[in-house]
Amino acid sequence: MADAANPAEPPRKRKRVTIADIAERAGVTSGAVSLAVNGKPGVSDATRARILDVARELRWRPSHAAQTLMGKNSEAVGLVLARPAEVIGEEIFFSKFIAGVQSTLSGRGYSLLLQMAEDAAAEAAIHQAWILDGRVDGILVLDPRIDDPRIAALAGMDHPTIVVGGQVDRDSIRSVHVDNGGAMGLIMDHLHGLGHDRIAYVTGDQAFRHISERMDAFSQFCVDHGVWGQSLAGNFDPAQAREATARLAGAPRPPTAIVFDSEVMAIAGMSTLASLGLRVPADVSVLSWEDSTTCQVLHPTVTALSRDAVSLGRTAAAEILQLIAGQPVQQEPVVARVIHRESTAAPDRDRGPA
Repeated sequence: MADAANPAEPPRKRKRVTIADIAERAGVTSGAVSLAVNGKPGVSDATRARILDVARELRWRPSHAAQTLMGKNSEAVGLVLARPAEVIGEEIFFSKFIAGVQSTLSGRGYSLLLQMAEDAAAEAAIHQAWILDGRVDGILVLDPRIDDPRIAALAGMDHPTIVVGGQVDRDSIRSVHVDNGGAMGLIMDHLHGLGHDRIAYVTGDQAFRHISERMDAFSQFCVDHGVWGQSLAGNFDPAQAREATARLAGAPRPPTAIVFDSEVMAIAGMSTLASLGLRVPADVSVLSWEDSTTCQVLHPTVTALSRDAVSLGRTAAAEILQLIAGQPVQQEPVVARVIHRESTAAPDRDRGPA
């Protein structure tokens, strides 16, 4: 509490309890405390019990640095999110993924160390600091980029790492990923099967490896099936998604279906279509790469690719724990499927020029 005579004075930070504090309270030497808390011989059972009772009373915990020096695990896994805060707050994927990770880690007595960063360079610096300080036993990396400096740096430090969102194969690094080409094939099969041959794709950040894989699969499907296709960058930003949707809708020959890389962009796109007097799906079908509760309750409900982000998080956590334990990790892609809802239907052949 602040001093009553000076209410503006900030509260004092609680002093970290040290081995010396325990020794003073228990009436023993610091060396005896070290032996007792680390389970080593050299003190009597009665003295050890008294020291441990004092340690519990003072709520003492060993520091990360001390645990590292003793060769102990930190029992923590690190995850840095290098995306704008508003994107993280809006996209349901992140909360579901983190919930899945934490549920698995908690069951094994591990915690999740979570931090945000401005960009990939800042994220790499945080990874390095964590590893050097012994704060984490393993690291999860989201959204691998093309020529990703984070992966090269982590491989050089030989620290257990799981990359989520792209396939990587290095000694200390494994990956949990969706078969992006196969998933895009499912999406395009769904739309083409309904009769769409003019399909647009509003992408996420095109610097991400998994977005690049999706774009390649989209283009190849269009070539193989005689579909007119166009990709525009949306960068997971609702404002950019609205702008891209308006451009597509205003073209001389607009697409009859649009695929969005997230449910937030899909909803923004549907709002733009409505403002332009276009109906979903009568005029334009809409499909989201991400599924969410919002997709299920919006009117019309939104057709989406379901990947189960909670299960993805659980899988990533289970595999990082296997790497930490020195066990082999099976790199199986996550299964995805298209959930058909009201936002996709056969195109209206009478709309627009042929």
